[in-house]
Amino acid sequence: MVEVSVETTFRNPSRSRCREWQRATHILRKCKQWLVDGWEDGSLSSTVTTGDIDNPLYSALQNQAIRNAKGDYDDEPIEYTGEQPIEVNNQNWEIHTTENDSVVIGFPCISEWWYTPIHVHDSIEEPVQALLDGDAEKTKLSVWREGDDWHCSFTVECDEQQDGEETPIGVDVGHNYILAATPDDASADSFLVSGKEHKFVRRYHRSLRDSLQETGALRARTRVGNKEYRRIQDMNHTLSKRLVEYASQFENPIIKLEDLENIRDGSEWNGVHSWPFYELQQFITYKAEKEGIRVEKVDPEHTSQECSQCGELVGRDGSKFECSSCGYVRHADLNAAENISQREGESCTA
Repeated sequence: MVEVSVETTFRNPSRSRCREWQRATHILRKCKQWLVDGWEDGSLSSTVTTGDIDNPLYSALQNQAIRNAKGDYDDEPIEYTGEQPIEVNNQNWEIHTTENDSVVIGFPCISEWWYTPIHVHDSIEEPVQALLDGDAEKTKLSVWREGDDWHCSFTVECDEQQDGEETPIGVDVGHNYILAATPDDASADSFLVSGKEHKFVRRYHRSLRDSLQETGALRARTRVGNKEYRRIQDMNHTLSKRLVEYASQFENPIIKLEDLENIRDGSEWNGVHSWPFYELQQFITYKAEKEGIRVEKVDPEHTSQECSQCGELVGRDGSKFECSSCGYVRHADLNAAENISQREGESCTA
């Protein structure tokens, strides 16, 4: 079973439904506080039901409040100080498309069921479509407010079906070439993407931020930073999608990634210290999950220096790798990706 977490925002909910949702979060706080206080002082039994609750919430919300409060309460006093999210189990909310292809989520609240469009961005498009097509199952829905936006989250569960021999795909993440991927087969098609565009975006926005910092335009500097993040995030989404599509051509692929925690160390590129390598790895991981492809992390030590054919530690000459021991010659990043494909990894997907 592959599980993919989905989080997004509702699209322009009306004032009336926002007011009702807001009211529900306050009622839920009072309800859960009443439950745990009752269990604490003995006025309520552990078999409390919705029939014991006196508030206008739909019974589905009351039932979930009881389950949540029981999970929170461990014979110790609890004080709920903030708004509580609206939560309903998988059987009590719906997801549909409208005639104009908007995706809407419906769930009960106080006065009625509310059906509201959501933003379907690239990172959740595939699991949402799997739900709509009936190829996946959904879990509990959570709805909450952050600032002026209302958010929702749920998990999509898909069956993972893989038979036959597996094909490890090694993926090297770097600076001059942002992605290099190949199976342990020099004759197979490889995947290589230059990092020039990513570097340019980073340098361009860094220069803008520095200029605005000097003039004291701090708010404008923040906006530039936000634009940069969105641009890089979009690029990472595109890259990860392309990589997963590449891996999907092989029989029962397993994507193997380096553990990127220390990839920033020793870099000659100053901008790498703010580079979202981790985000790119996460995007690859959850997009692979949605396709039923397992992802593993491997030890990155010497992947760039080791010959993938004979194991000799040789080093690289820019983008070229040539082994002085066995004579193997290949693009240095693809040689590193071959090494990654050969290593035993630890699964980082369900």
